Amino acid sequence: MHSSLVRVQSVFSFFTTVTFCVAAFIALSTVLSPTNPTATVDVRKFRVIKGRAHQYYASKVQEYAFINFDLDADLGSLFNWNTKQVFTYISASYPGSKFSENEAVIWDAILPHRSASRLHLKNERAKYNINDITGKFSDRENITLSLYWNVQPHVGVLTWGSVGLSEAFTLPPLEGKEKVSAKN
Repeated sequence: MHSSLVRVQSVFSFFTTVTFCVAAFIALSTVLSPTNPTATVDVRKFRVIKGRAHQYYASKVQEYAFINFDLDADLGSLFNWNTKQVFTYISASYPGSKFSENEAVIWDAILPHRSASRLHLKNERAKYNINDITGKFSDRENITLSLYWNVQPHVGVLTWGSVGLSEAFTLPPLEGKEKVSAKN
Protein backbone atom coordinates (compact mmCIF):
# COMPACT_ATOMS: atom_id res chain seq x y z
CA MET A 1 0.00 0.00 0.00
CA HIS A 2 1.52 3.28 1.12
CA SER A 3 4.88 3.76 2.70
CA SER A 4 5.35 5.46 6.07
CA LEU A 5 6.64 8.62 4.39
CA VAL A 6 3.49 8.95 2.25
CA ARG A 7 1.30 8.50 5.34
CA VAL A 8 3.24 11.20 7.27
CA GLN A 9 2.91 13.57 4.31
CA SER A 10 -0.86 12.94 4.15
CA VAL A 11 -1.30 13.63 7.87
CA PHE A 12 0.83 16.78 7.65
CA SER A 13 -1.12 17.98 4.59
CA PHE A 14 -4.43 17.46 6.39
CA PHE A 15 -3.10 19.24 9.50
CA THR A 16 -1.92 22.30 7.54
CA THR A 17 -5.22 22.50 5.62
CA VAL A 18 -7.24 22.45 8.85
CA THR A 19 -4.90 25.00 10.47
CA PHE A 20 -5.22 27.33 7.47
CA CYS A 21 -9.03 27.08 7.51
CA VAL A 22 -9.21 27.79 11.26
CA ALA A 23 -6.85 30.80 10.88
CA ALA A 24 -8.95 32.15 8.00
CA PHE A 25 -12.12 31.77 10.11
CA ILE A 26 -10.47 33.60 13.03
CA ALA A 27 -9.31 36.46 10.78
CA LEU A 28 -12.75 36.84 9.17
CA SER A 29 -14.62 36.69 12.46
CA THR A 30 -12.63 39.57 13.98
CA VAL A 31 -13.16 41.81 10.94
CA LEU A 32 -16.90 41.65 11.58
CA SER A 33 -16.67 42.62 15.28
CA PRO A 34 -17.69 46.27 15.87
CA THR A 35 -15.14 48.79 17.14
CA ASN A 36 -15.91 52.24 18.47
CA PRO A 37 -12.88 53.70 20.27
CA THR A 38 -13.29 57.17 21.77
CA ALA A 39 -10.67 59.77 22.61
CA THR A 40 -10.21 63.44 23.32
CA VAL A 41 -6.87 65.20 22.94
CA ASP A 42 -6.40 68.69 24.39
CA VAL A 43 -3.28 70.82 24.19
CA ARG A 44 -2.17 72.05 27.61
CA LYS A 45 1.08 73.96 27.03
CA PHE A 46 3.46 74.52 24.15
CA ARG A 47 6.65 76.44 23.54
CA VAL A 48 9.38 76.82 20.93
CA ILE A 49 13.12 76.86 21.73
CA LYS A 50 16.28 76.91 19.63
CA GLY A 51 18.75 74.08 19.98
CA ARG A 52 20.89 71.43 18.34
CA ALA A 53 20.21 67.76 17.85
CA HIS A 54 21.74 65.87 20.78
CA GLN A 55 23.68 63.35 18.70
CA TYR A 56 25.26 65.83 16.29
CA TYR A 57 26.98 68.82 17.81
CA ALA A 58 28.11 70.04 14.42
CA SER A 59 24.51 70.16 13.17
CA LYS A 60 22.82 73.48 12.56
CA VAL A 61 20.73 75.20 15.19
CA GLN A 62 17.01 74.51 14.74
CA GLU A 63 13.76 75.41 16.43
CA TYR A 64 12.12 72.66 18.49
CA ALA A 65 8.51 72.64 19.71
CA PHE A 66 7.66 71.17 23.12
CA ILE A 67 4.03 70.22 23.66
CA ASN A 68 2.14 69.10 26.78
CA PHE A 69 -1.30 67.56 26.30
CA ASP A 70 -4.22 65.87 28.03
CA LEU A 71 -5.48 62.55 26.70
CA ASP A 72 -8.64 60.75 27.68
CA ALA A 73 -9.17 57.60 25.59
CA ASP A 74 -11.06 54.34 25.77
CA LEU A 75 -9.66 51.82 23.27
CA GLY A 76 -11.23 48.75 24.92
CA SER A 77 -13.46 48.02 21.92
CA LEU A 78 -10.35 47.32 19.82
CA PHE A 79 -9.53 44.26 21.95
CA ASN A 80 -11.09 40.90 21.13
CA TRP A 81 -9.94 37.31 21.34
CA ASN A 82 -7.64 37.74 18.31
CA THR A 83 -5.91 40.96 19.45
CA LYS A 84 -2.25 40.55 20.34
CA GLN A 85 -1.60 44.21 21.16
CA VAL A 86 -2.61 47.73 20.13
CA PHE A 87 -0.02 50.32 19.13
CA THR A 88 -1.28 53.85 19.65
CA TYR A 89 0.34 57.21 18.97
CA ILE A 90 -0.40 60.93 18.93
CA SER A 91 0.56 62.85 15.84
CA ALA A 92 0.83 66.61 15.26
CA SER A 93 -0.30 67.74 11.80
CA TYR A 94 0.53 71.17 10.42
CA PRO A 95 0.88 72.95 7.08
CA GLY A 96 4.41 73.93 6.13
CA SER A 97 6.23 76.30 3.82
CA LYS A 98 8.16 73.59 1.97
CA PHE A 99 5.48 70.85 2.02
CA SER A 100 1.75 71.46 2.17
CA GLU A 101 1.02 68.73 4.74
CA ASN A 102 3.40 67.72 7.55
CA GLU A 103 2.93 65.21 10.34
CA ALA A 104 5.15 64.30 13.30
CA VAL A 105 4.65 61.68 16.01
CA ILE A 106 4.99 63.22 19.48
CA TRP A 107 3.92 60.34 21.77
CA ASP A 108 3.35 56.59 21.48
CA ALA A 109 2.47 53.55 23.59
CA ILE A 110 1.92 49.82 23.22
CA LEU A 111 -1.21 48.49 24.94
CA PRO A 112 -0.63 44.75 25.54
CA HIS A 113 -4.08 43.90 26.98
CA ARG A 114 -7.58 45.27 27.56
CA SER A 115 -6.85 46.45 31.11
CA ALA A 116 -4.35 48.98 29.71
CA SER A 117 -6.81 50.31 27.11
CA ARG A 118 -8.15 53.22 29.17
CA LEU A 119 -5.74 56.14 28.96
CA HIS A 120 -6.13 59.15 31.27
CA LEU A 121 -3.08 61.36 30.88
CA LYS A 122 -3.00 64.85 32.37
CA ASN A 123 -0.38 67.41 31.36
CA GLU A 124 1.68 64.68 29.64
CA ARG A 125 4.91 65.87 28.05
CA ALA A 126 5.47 64.70 24.49
CA LYS A 127 8.06 61.92 24.22
CA TYR A 128 9.40 63.32 20.96
CA ASN A 129 10.13 66.96 20.21
CA ILE A 130 9.03 68.39 16.89
CA ASN A 131 11.32 70.12 14.45
CA ASP A 132 10.62 71.05 10.85
CA ILE A 133 12.70 70.30 7.77
CA THR A 134 13.19 74.04 7.26
CA GLY A 135 14.62 74.48 10.78
CA LYS A 136 12.05 77.18 11.68
CA PHE A 137 9.02 76.26 13.75
CA SER A 138 7.80 79.31 15.67
CA ASP A 139 4.51 81.02 14.78
CA ARG A 140 3.14 77.94 12.96
CA GLU A 141 -0.63 77.98 12.61
CA ASN A 142 -3.35 75.33 12.37
CA ILE A 143 -1.52 72.59 14.28
CA THR A 144 -3.81 69.73 15.35
CA LEU A 145 -3.19 66.62 17.44
CA SER A 146 -4.82 63.27 16.64
CA LEU A 147 -4.75 59.84 18.26
CA TYR A 148 -4.02 56.96 15.87
CA TRP A 149 -4.17 53.23 16.60
CA ASN A 150 -2.99 50.02 15.01
CA VAL A 151 -4.48 46.68 16.05
CA GLN A 152 -1.94 43.88 15.72
CA PRO A 153 -3.81 40.54 15.65
CA HIS A 154 -2.56 37.04 16.31
CA VAL A 155 -3.91 36.01 12.88
CA GLY A 156 -5.02 38.31 10.06
CA VAL A 157 -4.35 41.77 8.74
CA LEU A 158 -3.34 44.88 10.68
CA THR A 159 -6.15 47.36 11.27
CA TRP A 160 -5.47 51.11 11.36
CA GLY A 161 -7.63 54.03 12.46
CA SER A 162 -7.71 57.43 14.12
CA VAL A 163 -9.91 59.23 16.58
CA GLY A 164 -9.88 62.38 18.73
CA LEU A 165 -8.86 65.40 16.70
CA SER A 166 -7.85 68.39 18.85
CA GLU A 167 -8.71 71.99 18.13
CA ALA A 168 -6.23 73.83 15.90
CA PHE A 169 -3.68 75.96 17.74
CA THR A 170 -0.82 78.30 16.88
CA LEU A 171 2.70 77.93 18.25
CA PRO A 172 4.08 80.94 20.12
CA PRO A 173 7.11 82.95 18.99
CA LEU A 174 10.60 81.74 19.79
CA GLU A 175 11.60 81.85 23.47
CA GLY A 176 14.97 82.99 24.83
CA LYS A 177 18.22 81.27 23.92
CA GLU A 178 18.39 78.14 26.05
CA LYS A 179 20.48 75.07 25.42
CA VAL A 180 18.29 72.17 24.37
CA SER A 181 19.20 68.60 23.66
CA ALA A 182 16.57 67.11 21.36
CA LYS A 183 16.50 63.36 21.81
CA ASN A 184 14.86 61.62 18.85
